[in-house]
Amino acid sequence: MTAWWQFFGAHDAPFTREIPVERLWVTPALREWQARFAVVLAERGLAVLTGESGVGKSTALRLVWQTLTPTHHLPLYLPVSDAWTPRQLYRTLAHRLDIPPTRFADDTERQVRDTLWTLATQQGRLPVLALDEAHLLTPRLLQELRFLLNFALDTTAPLVVVLAGHTELRQKLAWRPLEAIRQRVTLAYQLPPFTTEQTARYLQHHLQRVGIDRPVFTDSALQAGHDWSQGVARRLNTWARTCLVAAYAAQSPLVDDSVVATAIHELQWAGTVSS
Repeated sequence: MTAWWQFFGAHDAPFTREIPVERLWVTPALREWQARFAVVLAERGLAVLTGESGVGKSTALRLVWQTLTPTHHLPLYLPVSDAWTPRQLYRTLAHRLDIPPTRFADDTERQVRDTLWTLATQQGRLPVLALDEAHLLTPRLLQELRFLLNFALDTTAPLVVVLAGHTELRQKLAWRPLEAIRQRVTLAYQLPPFTTEQTARYLQHHLQRVGIDRPVFTDSALQAGHDWSQGVARRLNTWARTCLVAAYAAQSPLVDDSVVATAIHELQWAGTVSS
């Protein structure tokens, strides 16, 4: 059976998340983030990466993750749970560091801290800890990160920490009780949505990636896509796929205003709305 994307001459489905890092479209904002992260890595610092949901924070993490070398770095990616306590944080870290479980929380914390220190100072492998959905971290957990970063009378850190989360993470870190951890932030970067021009280039890049070299979206459709998605990559992917399926159903080689109207009606009916 012929797949819908073959109607447009594609060899695979466009606008999916399964794109190798080397084939991603890197925006100027992502390049700036890469350059700034290199400074954080060199200084063993704390980076805060924020942006609204779907804007591309996971993509930003993937980009810098590929720069880490297994011989010199130990990447540790942890999605945050809103049910975490400090004990659960250390237990999760212990599991990722292959530390045998212990009965007592103090022992687990000590072993985690000792292992991080040994890796960074004796084995030459700097741990790089990324906490995704970090806006879910409680103030108590954020304070705990300060203790993780505080070694050798506060003269060095045994790891790099990246906090990635929604914009509310910045607001949380602005609270007065968290001033001590905020002072340790080496980089705070807000990832912006696409501009109108970047939206068009993003769509073109994804189409070319699957073998579609001709224009598919009309100029007015491109503007409609930017307006609906507000330049947020995840929304844009949903909008573009819905438009292409609608065009395929109508046997239209172009996504024009009528196809866009059909697609937006379907998205609204399904409860997928631009906000």
